[in-house]
Amino acid sequence: MADLSWERLTEKLPEVSWRNALRWAGYPAFFVFCFVVFAYWTFPYERLRDRLVEEAGERGYGLEIIDLSPSRLSGVTLEGVRLVLPADGDEPPVDVVFDELTVRASILSALSDTKSFSFDANLAGGNAQGDVAIGEENFELDAELSSIELKQIPALRRFTKIPVTGKLDGEISLEMPSEVGESMGNVTLTIEAMSVGDGKTKLNIPGWGGLTLDEADAGNLNVQATVEEGTATIESFKADGKDLKLDVLGNVRLARPMKRSQLNLMLKAKIEDGYKTRSPKMAAMIELASTGDAYKAALAPDGSLQYKVNGSAAGRLRPQGAGKEAFRAPAATAR
Repeated sequence: MADLSWERLTEKLPEVSWRNALRWAGYPAFFVFCFVVFAYWTFPYERLRDRLVEEAGERGYGLEIIDLSPSRLSGVTLEGVRLVLPADGDEPPVDVVFDELTVRASILSALSDTKSFSFDANLAGGNAQGDVAIGEENFELDAELSSIELKQIPALRRFTKIPVTGKLDGEISLEMPSEVGESMGNVTLTIEAMSVGDGKTKLNIPGWGGLTLDEADAGNLNVQATVEEGTATIESFKADGKDLKLDVLGNVRLARPMKRSQLNLMLKAKIEDGYKTRSPKMAAMIELASTGDAYKAALAPDGSLQYKVNGSAAGRLRPQGAGKEAFRAPAATAR
């Protein structure tokens, strides 16, 4: 047997052409294709929608979905989505509405502990799209924002404490590994035609009390920040409006969860005389506050108000008047 040549072993085998081989291989491939298509189109998407709503309710969230349909092989498209996050202490609940939201999962990420998704959302008259990866201890985000109308996002009030309007555009890139101190990324944002205040909502400012702001033109706000070694350094945060001028420098030391991040900022705001003329209420408030020590401590030589802002993002921040100090970025705090 050992002396038999390959030719003698194969000379009695039937000859099979490539055409026949491909034909026979095509049968199982066609079966798999039909199975995938059948499963894709007959999947009970309505039951999935109901299950998502039920799961959200069990976790304390409010979720409404008008319609849910497939998107390619690994995604779904949700229409008429409303997500309500519960109130946090004295903070109001967060209410976000998406006209349409498409989410696709990376099939390869199913083999790892970190799950990757792409998203494309139509909300507030604009669009947000990008990629996100979520693991037990790591998080990555690459997002692009386009023409989002801030006044159509009531949830924004939870963070700004006062009505802010304008059109938001920008890009966000953030990598936060298990070691938060190794985080890195970039943030570039622009709010076009920003305005602050609505003449009704009160803003609690130390030394001023509950201040109601008439709508003030803040112009275009440009934000540029770089994240290195777990600290976001604000390189630019400026608005130069006809009523209100803003300038912020400083850094944010990131933490997990994000609301524990520590702010270390220097803030300057200047209210223009034209705004005081148009808003007698504001002029009277400034005249009254100008006699207080807190106002005097914040008043800078150029007539602007200057504050140091320190504390956690979720805490009750207490700005301190810094009108006598040079306006510059405070040093980053050590971990």
